[in-house]
Amino acid sequence: MADSQGGCKESAKEIKLQTTNSMATITEIRQQFKPDDLQVAFCTRSDGELKLAHRLYSLMQNPTLVKVGGAATNLALKLRLPIKGLIKQTVYKLFCGGETAREAQQVIQKLASARVQTVLDYAAEAQETEAGFDMVRDEILRNIQLAKDTKAFTYISVKLTGIGHKSIFQKLHYRETLTLQQKEAYKRTRERLDAVCHAAEQAGITLYIDAEESWMQNPMDELAEEMMRRYNQNRAVVFNTLQMYRTDRVAYLEACLDRFKNETIVLGIKIVRGAYLEKEQERAQKYGYPCPVFTKKTDTDNSFNRAIDICLENIHRLELCAATHNEYSTTYLTSRMEDERLKQYRHRIHFSQLYGMSDNLTFNLAAAGYNASKYLPYGDVATAVPYLIRRAEENTSIAGQMGRELQLLEQEMRRREL
Repeated sequence: MADSQGGCKESAKEIKLQTTNSMATITEIRQQFKPDDLQVAFCTRSDGELKLAHRLYSLMQNPTLVKVGGAATNLALKLRLPIKGLIKQTVYKLFCGGETAREAQQVIQKLASARVQTVLDYAAEAQETEAGFDMVRDEILRNIQLAKDTKAFTYISVKLTGIGHKSIFQKLHYRETLTLQQKEAYKRTRERLDAVCHAAEQAGITLYIDAEESWMQNPMDELAEEMMRRYNQNRAVVFNTLQMYRTDRVAYLEACLDRFKNETIVLGIKIVRGAYLEKEQERAQKYGYPCPVFTKKTDTDNSFNRAIDICLENIHRLELCAATHNEYSTTYLTSRMEDERLKQYRHRIHFSQLYGMSDNLTFNLAAAGYNASKYLPYGDVATAVPYLIRRAEENTSIAGQMGRELQLLEQEMRRREL
């Protein structure tokens, strides 16, 4: 029987051999990326963790079960039923790093042992009070200081509805007039974001600003661009996130590049497919406006890959993070990186996947010498539940995602004779 970590020690040796030669060509690196190498993919997973992931992904194949289970979980927590322990030992354990940033350090170190970087994500869903916004800002500032002190990770994410009112972002999106009180509140939101960006720049940390629903995204784009102008003078400190399932994001990317064409700014562009598909479609139908997201997966795929092309054409002006679980888009980007002209910019290209998903991509990318990371959320179990439910619902909506995860897990379990 294979050892309980799936041959992690052997994999670590392989990784070291693969990455010690910093002069390796892009072609050599491309040949080493093998997304089906399961020994590398699951090298940090114990037998118990594999079995847990398999059970949970099997359950998540049923969208109805996911929705009913999510609603029941929320209700149980509101009623203060004793289910926190069950959540923490199941879905929370699969997708989260711990209840505190310090607790998440164990996972961060485990990822680092396989050359996988961490994007630390405080999983606090939208706040509703100024005190709540200040609390999130302070938590992110502590994480930046922790990253500076420990050198264990260099990426942080921020969700703008964690530090500012949803209602104000929505009014700004539709160019509605704010009241004096709302103007003051929005000023405080900008100040919170500026404090976080300034701290990140001073500490040598990179900050990813998450994308959110289309009906509040415009002011978020404007804030991201404002912070990039302020802090991205020498490197991409601040990244804006583009959800490529939106029909207008290729145009936005091109317009953004045009706006910065005469400035010595290193743009930070993170591209994702999108996380609010059903919500976007339902709202468009309810209010009778054109759906802002593609209805065909192939259109989203084409939009994402088009964004890769645009970013690579302008890589001398930007840094790119391709945050995707799509194997084709991942291999497409690695194959594009074989171009001789891109060699000197390889450090500007990053890959990222969510913790608990697509380990075959993340760990094999890292083993092949690419910049690969995991988005690692953490937070109090009750606070993180909305995040976990969204993750589970998102997974059920990605065509083939559950089947692919289960197939790889089952292959590894057979390899270990579990």
